[in-house]
Amino acid sequence: MPNLDANTKIDICILFDMTDSPWGGGNQFLRSVASELSRLGHTITNRPTSNTQVVLLNAFLYAQGRHLRPGQVAQLRQTGTITPLGRALPPRLHMLRPRKGPALVHRIDGVPGVVRGHWSRSDRVQTSVNRLADHTVFQTEYCKTSFEEHSSTPPTNWRVIQNGVDPEVFYPSSDEPWSGGTLRLAAVSWSDNPRKGFAAIADASRLPDVEVTFVGRWCTDVHPANVKMAGVLESAKVADVLRSSHAMLHPAWNEPCSNAILEAMASGLPVIYRDSGGNRELAGKYGVPMTKDEDLPAALDDMRRQYPTLRKKVFRDRASFLINRAASEYLAMFRHAIDTRQAQ
Repeated sequence: MPNLDANTKIDICILFDMTDSPWGGGNQFLRSVASELSRLGHTITNRPTSNTQVVLLNAFLYAQGRHLRPGQVAQLRQTGTITPLGRALPPRLHMLRPRKGPALVHRIDGVPGVVRGHWSRSDRVQTSVNRLADHTVFQTEYCKTSFEEHSSTPPTNWRVIQNGVDPEVFYPSSDEPWSGGTLRLAAVSWSDNPRKGFAAIADASRLPDVEVTFVGRWCTDVHPANVKMAGVLESAKVADVLRSSHAMLHPAWNEPCSNAILEAMASGLPVIYRDSGGNRELAGKYGVPMTKDEDLPAALDDMRRQYPTLRKKVFRDRASFLINRAASEYLAMFRHAIDTRQAQ
């Protein structure tokens, strides 16, 4: 069967109940990519229909706090439908049926146990779902290597596609850039896990000529010092905070592909990042690294010294942080997955 023409519109199920309320980077990315694919003329649903050609599975969740059910994923793979029966039966029983379902693409969100610092049901579900998928999207090379290290059956069909953000929401300020004096830093996290680096954010706020604004949910185990708390905000308000800042501070450990970093860079901000997880892949050319919290003063000095150069690089490469690029790469993956499925 011939390959899908690049202009052919396809029916895509993104099996995730997206919310307009603030709720993590995965929800934010899926909202953006669904909007962009719909704008391009493709049909987007959040549950499979008889016309669905490809299903995008997101990590280990199908809704806020709701885990995917491997039995239902297996049922979807074999029959193209999801019913309560799929929940009751183990995947191996569904797999005995002839396959009639659509292509399955699984977007891996790192290794939850590595990101969170403890293992949970999320790790088991993500691994089980991945075994049923036809193709895998890793958000960074770090995603791929960390998943392979902790998986007994790593995928053979995969691509690395970094996230992207909405350019209509996250865009640079027209104000003059920082040229000396107080350096305004923004820090953003939906999760209140201490591994997001709250202690370093608080430490930064104690330093001279530094002002720190935090967006999201603060970890109650860490004293905020002089951090200005903006609270949980919708995307447009997050973007306002970023545009009123000079740089981002992102001292999180083991993050696979931080949407917050991409939002900051799309808004014109260079980044002080912890050299951990996928942070360097995203921000290595557009910021300065820190390894330990004690490195923060030196990292701030480096940011001040390199600021004009880093800002120019962020502006030069801004298109690579945007959802347009990510959606194009996902479409290529979807078409390949559909072609492969039709050839079976």
